[in-house]
Amino acid sequence: MSKPLSKSAKRLIRTIVIDLLVLGVFLAVFSYVHFLRVPQYEPKTLNSPTAAPTATATPEQTDATPAEDAATPTPEVVDTGLLGGKYADQFTDGAVEQTDTSYRSANVSIEMSQITTGTESKPVVYYLADIYVKDISSFRTGVAFDFQDQNEGSRKNVMSTLQLSQLVNSIVAISGDNFTYHDSIAVRNGVEWDKTLPVYGDICVLYYDGTMETYPEPIRQATLDEIYAKNPYQIWTFGPELLEDGQVPSSFAGTKANPLSSIGYFEPGHYCFILVDGRQKDYSWGMTLSELAQVYYDLGCKVAFNLDGGDTAVMTYNGEWRSQPQDASPRDTSDILYICEPTASANGQ
Repeated sequence: MSKPLSKSAKRLIRTIVIDLLVLGVFLAVFSYVHFLRVPQYEPKTLNSPTAAPTATATPEQTDATPAEDAATPTPEVVDTGLLGGKYADQFTDGAVEQTDTSYRSANVSIEMSQITTGTESKPVVYYLADIYVKDISSFRTGVAFDFQDQNEGSRKNVMSTLQLSQLVNSIVAISGDNFTYHDSIAVRNGVEWDKTLPVYGDICVLYYDGTMETYPEPIRQATLDEIYAKNPYQIWTFGPELLEDGQVPSSFAGTKANPLSSIGYFEPGHYCFILVDGRQKDYSWGMTLSELAQVYYDLGCKVAFNLDGGDTAVMTYNGEWRSQPQDASPRDTSDILYICEPTASANGQ
């Protein structure tokens, strides 16, 4: 016969069981709050130079003009002087010129590149979209909540980056900061979706005048007051900021190579997206934050900001995959950053 457990052994087992139950409850609550619960938002339009433009779905095609036969319409020319009259050679006189690696019109210029770097044993593949826009409304964010009726997923606060990029008729798009998964300062196209302090991570602000700034955590109310006084057009919460005063920081908290989604700023009207593929041993290992920051520094960016990476990090071009996601079905996201033809003039003209 087995020897009966001592009182101390019984107390130990009881303690372990209670601890496991407490841990289970904690994990269940954490999973619900961060992954299963659909947060409720009351979007609020902020003061801005013009009324904030709203997202519109891709126009439906009729039987008389099927999508494959429809000619690309010539967009209305909108030049608010965002680039100060520079870079005329980047734009056309009006017609849209589009290839697998470039898009040019009178308003928007995008050059797409795929770069392979790293070593033979640890290759790295990333995608660069070099972007010029004459009107700030060409730089937009798409929010899954705006398209709940078209959402093909089971959760209506997030959706596929690919589907969302198609719904907003983007030229180029990258996954955003996934603000529904964490406390955020979230402003999208002049509309405030969330304003919760303390926030998770740094913030990046794009203003209506085309300038971009990053602010490291902790974010104080006084800092927010200063930002809001300057009329923010977009605010993303994630990070970290990849450049400090235009320089590569001495170190970052994370040192592991990952898939990454990010944005860079040269000057008002000139931006870039970088999407790094990763966690694919024979194709692309990914980048560390230090390596990505160095790429932005070498490009000459003044500001650069890291967005939600890992399974979320993807890029599309003309409604099709441009990057190669590590999974066949990348993680759904609450929002994307994208470029399109102007939707409204930044100065009301």
